[in-house]
Amino acid sequence: MSIDIGPGFYDAVDFEDYASIDAHNGSSIVHMERSPLHYRWAKDHPEPPTPAMILGTITHRMILEPDRIGDFVVWGEKPEQKVRLGKVWDAFKAEHGDKTIITKKERDAMVGIATAVRRNPSVSKLLKDGRSELSMIWKDTELGHLCKGRVDYLRADPLILDLKTTTDARPFKFGNQAFRLGYHIKLAMYQDGYFALTGELAPVKIVAVENKPPYDSAVYFVPSDVLQQGHEDYIRLMRRIRECEEAGCWPGAVDGEAELSLPTYAYSEAGDDLSDLELVS
Repeated sequence: MSIDIGPGFYDAVDFEDYASIDAHNGSSIVHMERSPLHYRWAKDHPEPPTPAMILGTITHRMILEPDRIGDFVVWGEKPEQKVRLGKVWDAFKAEHGDKTIITKKERDAMVGIATAVRRNPSVSKLLKDGRSELSMIWKDTELGHLCKGRVDYLRADPLILDLKTTTDARPFKFGNQAFRLGYHIKLAMYQDGYFALTGELAPVKIVAVENKPPYDSAVYFVPSDVLQQGHEDYIRLMRRIRECEEAGCWPGAVDGEAELSLPTYAYSEAGDDLSDLELVS
């Protein structure tokens, strides 16, 4: 069941309600980069939260909404709480049915991440005078599509702040992750959505925090060329979605036959050193 609400800012919207709003958002349209088939499957078959997604959610809550940390409960703190099976587990679920159950490991990581972020002066000074987990609904001015976004933190300045966990917060590593996961697309949509609703152009910053000790963190200002690329990419993807909807066809990544190609490093000379590519199987 989808929720029908008009353009505007909305506080305290449960994520389940936000997800049910029938509108384009960055997290869904990035699947079009792989293929329309993958986009349609992801829309029709939403996956349950992965451990990484759960950790991200509770980390956001700890940092941005500490007053809601009671929404989580920890399993595994007592000797009898060993496996998620049997009478002990069933009783625990029944007692805390309205809360998200996390493990001790997830709790410890959450506390470590939140503490490290708060101790970073570049981050702590940004988390003031703002609204967290703010939902936005707006109409795209180029294509007329209804869009939505859920901003991690919106300062009154204004400033859009996004929080991401990562395995490596260094610029060249996190930049690769940002492109691969379409962060530039999502952030461009946030900025465009805010502009559509207010007429103001809000700067965008992203906080990257590592999800393992020592929980290093970094603040990145998102420049205009990155946001422009994100804007062009999401407009291109939404155009393709409309074409597929009109045609009633959602093709895969390869239409018909294609020529097999190898990566450029496959053609390197025998003596070339490829160790810096960090290849993984």
